[in-house]
Amino acid sequence: MNKILLSIAVFCFLGVNAQKVTENKFSLNGDWKFYAIEGQGSNSLQVKEEPTDIIVDNADADFVAIKGKWNLKKVGTKGATFYKTDFLQRTYKSGEEADNYVRFRPKISKKGNFEAFVRFPFETNLTTQFTVQHADGKVATYANQRSRGDQWISLGIYTFNASKDNFVEISAKDEGGVSADAVLFRPISDAVFSNAKNLPNQVYLPQFNDSKWNRLKVPGHWGMLNNFSNYVGKGWYRKTFNLPVNWKINANEKVRLQFEAVYHVAKVYLNGKFVGEHQGGFSPFELDITDKVLAGKTNVLAVEVDNNFLVGATWNWGGIIREVAVVKNNAVRITQQYIHAEPNLKTGTALLKLRLRVENNSGVTENIQINSAILDIKKVAEMNGNLAVLAHSIQEINLETTLKPEDVKLWHFDSPNLYQIQTTISENKQQLDNQTNTFGIRKIEINDSQLLLNGEPIRLGGFNRVSEHRFWGSSEPQELLEQDMKLMKEAGGNFMRIMHGTQNERLIDLCDKMGILLFEEVNVRELSNPEFNAPIFDPYPKEWIKAMVNRDINHPSIIGWSVGNELKNHYDYGRKMMEYVKTELDPYRLVTCVSNTGQKDSATPETDPNTFADIIMHNMYQWQGKPQDILDIIRKKWPNKPIFISEYGFDPFQTPSLDEDKEILSDWHDNFRNKNPFVIGTSLWTFNDYRSGYAGTSDEENRVWGVINSWRQKRRLFDRVKKELSPIKDIQVEGIDFDKKEAQVIVPIRGLADYPSFSLKNYKLVWIFKDANGLIISKNEMNLPTIHPQDGLWKGRIQWTKLAAKPMSLTLNLENSIGINRFEKTLSFQVPNPPAIKEVIAGNQSVRVLFDKVAGATEYQISYLNSVNQLVKTPKTIADYIDVPQLVNNQSVSLILTAFNDKGESKPSIKVIATPNGIALPPLVYDAFIADQKLVIGYATTKDELQYKVRYGATEKLLNKNFVTNVKGMLSIDLKDEKVIYFQIKSVLKTGESNWSNIIKAKK
Repeated sequence: MNKILLSIAVFCFLGVNAQKVTENKFSLNGDWKFYAIEGQGSNSLQVKEEPTDIIVDNADADFVAIKGKWNLKKVGTKGATFYKTDFLQRTYKSGEEADNYVRFRPKISKKGNFEAFVRFPFETNLTTQFTVQHADGKVATYANQRSRGDQWISLGIYTFNASKDNFVEISAKDEGGVSADAVLFRPISDAVFSNAKNLPNQVYLPQFNDSKWNRLKVPGHWGMLNNFSNYVGKGWYRKTFNLPVNWKINANEKVRLQFEAVYHVAKVYLNGKFVGEHQGGFSPFELDITDKVLAGKTNVLAVEVDNNFLVGATWNWGGIIREVAVVKNNAVRITQQYIHAEPNLKTGTALLKLRLRVENNSGVTENIQINSAILDIKKVAEMNGNLAVLAHSIQEINLETTLKPEDVKLWHFDSPNLYQIQTTISENKQQLDNQTNTFGIRKIEINDSQLLLNGEPIRLGGFNRVSEHRFWGSSEPQELLEQDMKLMKEAGGNFMRIMHGTQNERLIDLCDKMGILLFEEVNVRELSNPEFNAPIFDPYPKEWIKAMVNRDINHPSIIGWSVGNELKNHYDYGRKMMEYVKTELDPYRLVTCVSNTGQKDSATPETDPNTFADIIMHNMYQWQGKPQDILDIIRKKWPNKPIFISEYGFDPFQTPSLDEDKEILSDWHDNFRNKNPFVIGTSLWTFNDYRSGYAGTSDEENRVWGVINSWRQKRRLFDRVKKELSPIKDIQVEGIDFDKKEAQVIVPIRGLADYPSFSLKNYKLVWIFKDANGLIISKNEMNLPTIHPQDGLWKGRIQWTKLAAKPMSLTLNLENSIGINRFEKTLSFQVPNPPAIKEVIAGNQSVRVLFDKVAGATEYQISYLNSVNQLVKTPKTIADYIDVPQLVNNQSVSLILTAFNDKGESKPSIKVIATPNGIALPPLVYDAFIADQKLVIGYATTKDELQYKVRYGATEKLLNKNFVTNVKGMLSIDLKDEKVIYFQIKSVLKTGESNWSNIIKAKK
């Protein structure tokens, strides 16, 4: 590979002749058609047992063959439920599948077509093997038994012949617990069987009629459709498009399809011809369609998507989850530019190193001229060079320049200064291609106990954010990403392991702009995953991490890469993959492999890839032992490496309530405060609740861990975390004098050995007075001097002008340079105004009280006299409703509502009489809005609920439309162009129907 190194001074930008770049791009986002073929997957919510089904339970001795020792169990692991009264279980060791299995044989008397479904309770094996022997051969598939427990899962449609040995066999190649419970064989009509066999070879053809297929948005996922909310398997997308009329494709140009991400396997067809495939649900990829795309005619694009590869506890949101585009460019193009900006902290200068990769798809050598310019300084820094690129090759050129001190603004999590570099390549002054990238100038260093940013030792806190939303799934729109990044920064997030898998690049753009240090991680969580044929250095992990690094290499927020999460038997994999990243992809950033086993006796410097990591990233949970013991063990084994706690967390919350908190969080942070200085930061699991098929999920299929819920509502834990991760301990206000209009402010600073710890530069203090109605009557601010951890304390005086009304409260905010609130302190001068009960919904031995929040209040409580005339007070809540339990049906009770703040308790509301009516409360609605021509409702569910009914309409008085579904946690209803909808929801239980909810307004 040809490499040229030039050192270029800074001078004025001359450029090449102004020519329109021949690269063109247009989006294929928007409406697509979607369909799933029977037998290629299943939605467990739609599989109900029918009289004609043949069900073989593990207890049916005449139809079940067992080889090896299996245990009969009547209690599921982790409380898992199962079919009928018992199931079979064994703990496999690697390579035992031939010696130990359970076979379920259907009870059939003649040849027939059947769809086979398997059912199992939770177990620990991630790669359980299901082998179907049928009339035409044998097929093996795999499933993660930690997910989708106790539900019927399709293995496909087959022909079974009574004269042959037909069975479904359960075994495993890898170690871990395996359960065998029941298999269902469903008779399939000849027509359905014919479709299952023939449609996969027809649906990608241009002439195929897709008029009855579903409309589905891209980016998106098929769970947005109620009928596919829990679908796992293969789904088909189709879209027609025409190339822009001004596109003229010549022999020197290429046309490509670019996919940002398709979860998890994509097979792409254009105009009936196979274009290519890609495996890896979070990785971007492109396909050359030059010889298949039609100019001036309609093109038909079809994509088969398979989300069967389940890894870990997160949801596998199947579909085309990120952007799709068609790109036309020259045969010679830029495939990557990498700008590494290294500041000299003594001189103030910065050395910029540019690595440019150029691809030549033509049949001749191309001699190109290169001009790169930094656009964000007064005098443009320019780097020029020449490169001869051989035919059908990719070659590199390396260029350098140095920025003067006056042109250098360092990137920092509190001052995220950014630059842009624009590079053009041309031949004979004819521009061939250009590329613009954003970058930052910052210096990351480590020693045996510290992480230094721009020369300053820092200790930081952050989160693991699961990349999803209950409606948008992992196809997160820009507004959601912006909302989450703002919330994460507000909660104190500065340093994160951002989750397993290549992230939406828009999210990383926001981390660049808002200031969040990241380790980005490839989606490798289990080396025994059946899609990995050679896990030591498999092409898929290598391909995924290469795509991730090459795409994201310029982002200043990313300070390191992780090659996997919580792997087993990964010494060779970790060593070789980290070496690959450092030597071939990115020599400047930190590289690691996240572990949760470093504290075990079996993990030693000779057996664990922590030895080759730049920093130890350890996931620490209570099951491992006491935090101090864990840290002592790891530090003793690897004394020359700082430790980042890449995950730490506790048991999921007992309920999804916003009132949930974790006081133990503060106790754990004491393990880092003024001790264990080699712990450079932590990342809480998790920032947000997330959907999961794992054991231990809530009834609405969520893992309830987050400081916010799936609908982005803050829990009590949010404020705790915000205080815990603040660089200051408090804001104290003394000597408030309303006559002199001033007060003294004292701010205790977290010291060098505290956690977190960093300097406050370009911060300001904002103080706001509000009246009894919550209106701002005075707002002032002052710029603070640079405050260092060793300063210990900052004192100052705030002043204000005459207040227009009597103040209810004074709020002081500590804000960084981009306006992020880092600490908030409110002092109330009076109790809140009395709140009012808005509505009461009757329930079974309970009622739900709804109210609007009042200014200055932080908590609310209901009080009442029970049936024996005792005063009862509900727990205080931060929500806008209170469920009052343990009432007597048909016996009225008088309820009063009070509000609280730091000054005390408000006067009570007007009494409201409520009467439980013996009918269940309706589902609690978390959120409701209109998006993508759908009414989206997020709601709580219970195990006893079978269905959900919605009545809705354009006004409160005309709820004239009805909808029914059995989907848990989130439903969507197709609309036309409505911008406002009113609705009510109720549940259908085995014992009857619940009451209707209050009428709720949803808008776009």
